[in-house]
Amino acid sequence: MLNSNGFGANYRYGLHLNAADKRLFEVDFAYMKDPKEQKTYVNIMNSTARYVEGKKNLAFDFRIGYGKQHEITRKHDVGGVAIRYFYNFGPSIVLLKPVYYNVGEASDRIIVPFPKPQKYDPNWQGQNIYVISRASFFKGFDDMGIDPGVFGKFGFNFEFGKHDRNIQALEAGLIGEAFIKKVEIMDFTDSSGLQPKTAKNRQLFLTLFVSIRFGKIVDPYEVKKKRERSKEISY
Repeated sequence: MLNSNGFGANYRYGLHLNAADKRLFEVDFAYMKDPKEQKTYVNIMNSTARYVEGKKNLAFDFRIGYGKQHEITRKHDVGGVAIRYFYNFGPSIVLLKPVYYNVGEASDRIIVPFPKPQKYDPNWQGQNIYVISRASFFKGFDDMGIDPGVFGKFGFNFEFGKHDRNIQALEAGLIGEAFIKKVEIMDFTDSSGLQPKTAKNRQLFLTLFVSIRFGKIVDPYEVKKKRERSKEISY
């Protein structure tokens, strides 16, 4: 799943209510980016390392959805396309993992590295501290923050699979989310840490998404028959 503010994956389980409608249960996982993110090169020691200046946290968004899907047009033959719309809603939670950097202090034209990685601090430039490289991705998981919220999703499903039991589809739509507090992905202060920038972290999100979906349709009656047959054989 590609989002206008990141990327992710989704698992969906559906139950037929009738010939055209399904009840949906979904789980989403997405990595969220801020539109103001811009990678820059480390400007010391001829380094080729890149990092996002002002990146305070990595944001991981988890959603649990409940909703419905309705079939508008059915796939009448092989090579046809079935068109459906769907919606779901539910709770969401963002996990915020602090970003750590390997930094050093300038002394007599030499950068002396700190012994341990440090959290991003907008005051580094004023303190003559420079980023050398980004620390390990796994650094900071023990210091994660939580930001709960709610979401709603609406989209269209274009199913083009050649086999009735195998699902192949393209989806597109919108996701709206609201959180209890602002999702602090970036640190929007200037290098001195005194004057706030015009950009701000957001509490409300409206996201476009496009996804490729694949799966399988399971007939519960056939599953039941297979279980009964396996029991008979085992006896």
